[in-house]
Amino acid sequence: MSDQSPAANQKSSTGRSIFEDPAIGDAARNDAFVRFVLKNWRSLLLLLVAIGASMIAYNRFTVTATEKRARATTVLSDIQSAYKGILDKQEELLKLESDRDLAKDDEAKKTAATSIEAKSKEIEESRSKLSLMIDSLSSPAPFDTYSKLYRGLLASRFKDFGLVEQSLQSISPWEAVSDPRSSERFIAETATLGLAKALAQSDDHLVVAKEKLVALGERGEFVAVDALAALALFLNTTEEKDAFKRSLDAARAKFPAQARNIDTISQEL
Repeated sequence: MSDQSPAANQKSSTGRSIFEDPAIGDAARNDAFVRFVLKNWRSLLLLLVAIGASMIAYNRFTVTATEKRARATTVLSDIQSAYKGILDKQEELLKLESDRDLAKDDEAKKTAATSIEAKSKEIEESRSKLSLMIDSLSSPAPFDTYSKLYRGLLASRFKDFGLVEQSLQSISPWEAVSDPRSSERFIAETATLGLAKALAQSDDHLVVAKEKLVALGERGEFVAVDALAALALFLNTTEEKDAFKRSLDAARAKFPAQARNIDTISQEL
């Protein structure tokens, strides 16, 4: 067995290294690609560095965007939980107010009044915290839409219908979404429906709310039937009812799978 090193094995019978073979050097010098690289190696090196830097920047951007969406998802979950918490506290407050009104002696009334004051303060503190959480959910899309939705829903719980309408009008128009079957369209329609229903609680803002519900009922792709169900509660004139029946017929043809729900709405007119 030979004990020669690999380097030694690379020697030809003449004792010359293959890397020193002039034939290889001549072949390299005669190769157009090699000549191009030798001539432009500095520019190529800069190009490779630029490509590498771009790849690193893109990877960092992707990671950052993913992290932002993950944080936003967590914040949205916290907002939903906090909003439900406020609804529960308001129900508790109503119960306390009922107990106060039904109390038969002054001591019971005083105890109830103290509990009402404490619960009211607790609700206000929760409202302030939730408002800050909603403000932090301003990006990326579609979390900005969720932020506007919950800002308006929270305002409606405290009868601030001016802010509800402001939130409703600030949502990107759902009809402007290019793909009518996209998740972006679904979110925009759902947020519009939620805020329109909240705004309809105010007589002073009912006209705007009904306009939004009519548009969704006639041209919505995801919440049309739900919008019609909400709109049915606010029909006053014969003209409105006739237009509403035509919208129901159109929805029945467009959404045959929801025919039973549409029939239920029609029967309740």
